Amino acid sequence: MFSFLLILGCVLFVISKAVNNALNNPNDSSFNKQESTDSQQTDGKDPDFEPLPMDNEPEFKPVNNEPKSEPVYEQPKPDPQPAPVRKDYGTYGHLFGLIGKPLAHSTSKARFNQFFKNQHINAFYENFEIEDIEQVKDLINNNPNLCGFNVTIPYKQDIIPYLNRLDETAQAIGAVNTVKVLHRDGGVELVGYNTDWIGFNKSFGALLEGHHKALILGTGGVSKAVKYALDTLGIENKFVSRNSTFDIMGYYELSPSVIDDFDVIVNCTPMGMWPETGQCPDIPYTFLSEKHLLLDVIANPDETLFMKKGREHGATAKGGKDMLEQQAVAAWEIWNRIGE
Repeated sequence: MFSFLLILGCVLFVISKAVNNALNNPNDSSFNKQESTDSQQTDGKDPDFEPLPMDNEPEFKPVNNEPKSEPVYEQPKPDPQPAPVRKDYGTYGHLFGLIGKPLAHSTSKARFNQFFKNQHINAFYENFEIEDIEQVKDLINNNPNLCGFNVTIPYKQDIIPYLNRLDETAQAIGAVNTVKVLHRDGGVELVGYNTDWIGFNKSFGALLEGHHKALILGTGGVSKAVKYALDTLGIENKFVSRNSTFDIMGYYELSPSVIDDFDVIVNCTPMGMWPETGQCPDIPYTFLSEKHLLLDVIANPDETLFMKKGREHGATAKGGKDMLEQQAVAAWEIWNRIGE
């Protein structure tokens, strides 16, 4: 028992001496190593990575807050387009055509060219859709074999200042739908005619027998030709337009008594012409009866809405297809006359 106490006392003495030495020597490596380890764990630092020296810290540059300029991209240049090709009509002995705007509805080109083919005539008929009547000058200058052309809306009156002279009928009507091109030694001479009134009389003359008074819807070039034709047939007539004057009735004036008094109504407006076939002049169709005759100068379609609505109320109706053919025949006769 004594021996055990002696040994325990020696151990405690050694431990006490070691603690005193550590307190008196803080630079002791064994103590500092444990303290360093504890400090790293306490600071949350990874002991496997040494901190960078201060001299090697990265350099932070001030941020430039100026707006960045957008990059400029050069617009790609369009591919060069070929110059428009002007159709060469010089291979034909004679050139004829139609000027106006629009012309998609017109059947004149197909009719004339079929006629030329059947009659073995060295000629060609073309649709010349022009944006401005001034372009008729280029049409004449660029086609030395042009012998004549027809005129449709909206140029039947606008063409007159560009002509050298008018025949008596065209001058009385105040509108031109046929032009003859005369090639003289001193240059080109343009002569204006009107064959619309001829086509109207030949197409509708028989139907108009027994009728006495007519309303003409519209005041354009073809309306003037229709008035002239009705005058030659002895039928009293009156213009109707959206813009009324002392001599022109307004659509709002078409009362039951007026419709009853005028037994003929002629549509000279483009209302209902292809492709706008769902349109028609704004007249009171319910006032029509079996005694009325409705005539439409439109040739395409064969039956316009104006005609259809008239027939629904018992009226007789006819379209302008035959009128177109008759005026074309008259135009061809003018173009082939010698000595003018």
